[in-house]
Amino acid sequence: MTAELTARRFTAPLPADMTRDWLPSSPAVAAALDTYSVLVPANEAFYMRTINASLPLIADPALRKAAETFIHQEAEHGVAHKRYWQTLDRQGYRFRGFERAVDRLTFRTVERIAPLSIRLSMVSCVEHINAYMGHEFLSQRILADAHPEVRALLEWHFAEEIEHKTVSFDILQAVAPSYAIRLLGLVLSAPLFYLVLTLGMLHFLAQNRRLWRPTTWGRLLHHLGGGHHMLWRTLKHLRAYARPSFHPSQLDDAALAEAVIARYSSSDADWLTPAKRGKPSPQVPMAA
Repeated sequence: MTAELTARRFTAPLPADMTRDWLPSSPAVAAALDTYSVLVPANEAFYMRTINASLPLIADPALRKAAETFIHQEAEHGVAHKRYWQTLDRQGYRFRGFERAVDRLTFRTVERIAPLSIRLSMVSCVEHINAYMGHEFLSQRILADAHPEVRALLEWHFAEEIEHKTVSFDILQAVAPSYAIRLLGLVLSAPLFYLVLTLGMLHFLAQNRRLWRPTTWGRLLHHLGGGHHMLWRTLKHLRAYARPSFHPSQLDDAALAEAVIARYSSSDADWLTPAKRGKPSPQVPMAA
C-alpha cells in the first residue's frame, strides 16, 4: 500500500561562495553528485511527463493521489537542484552543454520513440536506483563531511526518493504489469544511468584538475570497494529489482527518510516547508 506523501519546499540558502571541494572525503563522489544535480531537472521533468500521461490509466484513487504528489515532489527537486546550478556557475564549471545534450539524446529521444509502457518501466527502474542510492548514502552517512547546505539538499532529495519509492513501480504494475517490460526498463535504464553519471563525473574532475591525481582514484576505489562497498551493493540492489517477486517495500528504510525529514524540518534548521499544491516553488535567493 502506498504511504501518504507530502510535497516539501527546500528553502536552505545554498552557498554562493562554496569551494569546489565541498566533499573532502572524495572529490570523485562530489563530481558524480554535481553531475547528479545537473541531470535532476531534465530527469525529473521526464518522470513528471511520464507519470502525468499515466494518470488517466490509474483506477485506484489512492495510487492516483500518490502519483499526483509524486509529480509535485519531483517538481520541487528540479527547482532546488537547478538553484544549485548557480553555485556551480560561480565555481566556474561548464556543464550546460552537457546537460542539454543528455536531455536531447536520452529523455527527449526516449519520449519520442518509446511507448508509455516502456517509458514507465524506465522511470520505475531509475526511481529504484534513486531510492537505493538514498538508502546507501543515508545509512552509511557518506555525506557526513559535506558542506552543510549541499548535504541538506542531497539528503532531503534522497529521503524523498525513499519516501515515494513504491509509486512509479506500483503505477507500472497497474498500467503495464508485464515482467518482460520491467526487465526491459532495467536493461535500458541502468547502464545508461551509470554511463551518463560517469561521463559527467569525468567532465567535472577534468575541470577541477583532479582527474589525474592518484588520491582521487584511491578515494573512489574506497567508495566503490572496501569502504562503502558501493559497487557490490549496487549490483545487489539491481539484482533484487530483477526478481519476479520484487517490490520496493521489501527494503524497509522508511525510518531513514523520516529522520532526515524531521532533522531538516526542525526549528534548528527549518529548511523544509510543506509545498502548496499547484506550481512548484519559485527559486529562493542564494546566500550572500
